[in-house]
Amino acid sequence: MSPYDARTEELLDVLRRYRGKRLFVAVLGSPDPDGLASAWALKLLAREAGATMDILTFEVVSRPDNVAFVQQLAIPFRQVTQQLPRMGYAAYAVGDRQNARLPVPVRRTLPMIIHIDHHVPVPTGAIFSQQEPAFGSTCSVMAFHFAHLVRTARLDPNEACRVATALMHGIRTDTGDFVTCGTVDFQAASLLAPLVSSELSRTIVNMPLGRAFLDTLTTTLPTVTLRDGFLIAFAGKVGRRARDTIGQTADFLSRTEGTRTVVVFGLVNGSYVGSLRSSSPTFDPYDFLDEALSDRLGFPVDCGGRAFAGGFQVPLSAMPGPDEESSRRILIDAILDTWSRRETTLRRRLRHAARAPAKDSPR
Repeated sequence: MSPYDARTEELLDVLRRYRGKRLFVAVLGSPDPDGLASAWALKLLAREAGATMDILTFEVVSRPDNVAFVQQLAIPFRQVTQQLPRMGYAAYAVGDRQNARLPVPVRRTLPMIIHIDHHVPVPTGAIFSQQEPAFGSTCSVMAFHFAHLVRTARLDPNEACRVATALMHGIRTDTGDFVTCGTVDFQAASLLAPLVSSELSRTIVNMPLGRAFLDTLTTTLPTVTLRDGFLIAFAGKVGRRARDTIGQTADFLSRTEGTRTVVVFGLVNGSYVGSLRSSSPTFDPYDFLDEALSDRLGFPVDCGGRAFAGGFQVPLSAMPGPDEESSRRILIDAILDTWSRRETTLRRRLRHAARAPAKDSPR
């Protein structure tokens, strides 16, 4: 197998255009290890190119293990809410996000120069676009760029250790403890391994489950509907700081016997937020969610997907239902109907294939 071409010099060339300027990299959605660690590695690349890059998040870090992750590794990020800091930014980057739209207003002349992601590719106006759906995590992509820095730049050993540990943890969390890793993900991990702190990794991984997860799980379990290998459940109203418990609950329920795909969603700060998990490597979460929600609701829904996982967010105010209960029912019906329609089509194709004579059989 030929080595992966990370295009690091091309990325550095784009960053060098902003030598002496201030940039930011946006970690969109609920900040997780894959997004935060990827942004941190990009920050180091920008510094090597002579630019200053801030890491900006727009949601709180909520899961106890993710809180430990940012605290133990001292990841340098800043959370913003209503508007960008008044820092005179010249451009920005987005990582680990299929929908790269910023949640705060920016001037039209502020360019997105970099978009690095591992979800299903979408059109982007970034000068440097690197969308790698064959990778299990964006950290795997950034590991190759980081390895270039390790070979060519003078990095502080302590900082290099922390960034490598963060990237490795990002790969681990986005590939289900390396279960869904592909060849390139293992190659990326091997590049990081010599620099990773086992002690820090153990501290982060061994954080206990938080009470918020148990509360969300308890609310979700009575609402479970299981049909033809598909499980859907409602987590109720979930606080912003507990948003990640929706994904944790989806992870937990994905181990239910007879289940191939799971969707768990809750009402978070006026929006329905959902997480999808699937055990099928041929299932396309983005395509499924886009069909189930955007087509059924009649407007574009913010959804994304990668191998084995996906997510969506729909403002309650945009729903056609007159209240929360009816809107929730519309979402459940839309998702279940789409699954049933696809299952029916699949069964018909299988029956047709079984009845069709083999190409080389005598007639």
